[in-house]
Amino acid sequence: MPFDVAKWNGTWKQGGRSDNYPQIMQKLGLSAEAIQKFQESEMTMDTSLSGDVLTVKVDFIGKTVTNTNTLGVEGVEEGITGKKTQSIWTMDGDCLVALYPNFDGNGLVVSQKRSFVDDNKMLIEMKAGDLEGWVEHVRC
Repeated sequence: MPFDVAKWNGTWKQGGRSDNYPQIMQKLGLSAEAIQKFQESEMTMDTSLSGDVLTVKVDFIGKTVTNTNTLGVEGVEEGITGKKTQSIWTMDGDCLVALYPNFDGNGLVVSQKRSFVDDNKMLIEMKAGDLEGWVEHVRC
């Protein structure tokens, strides 16, 4: 069964995370202060999949960002920090995968693999270069 994009809609906050989650986020260029804000804040997701076109709207820490990508096709995505980067989104079984082949402009490969644990919890497995970890998002 493919990843249920509609189930991603709603308001989420961080739950559990791997011990090295802060190091992964630092590798992505976030300060300790920004990482703390990410851990404490809620985000509202409005997502849809029409054919192979995925649209993700995120309201988070007072900002709204909307990205539209065609599954399997490289596109440009704007992050919540305003940074734009190349991304490729795909479905892998019951997971939605985002690959950032050159996240920092210096060759850092980043991936995020999302899957639902249940209707109210999502697991995001993350890789940033040689670091691997995870974070859970729980529905509010």
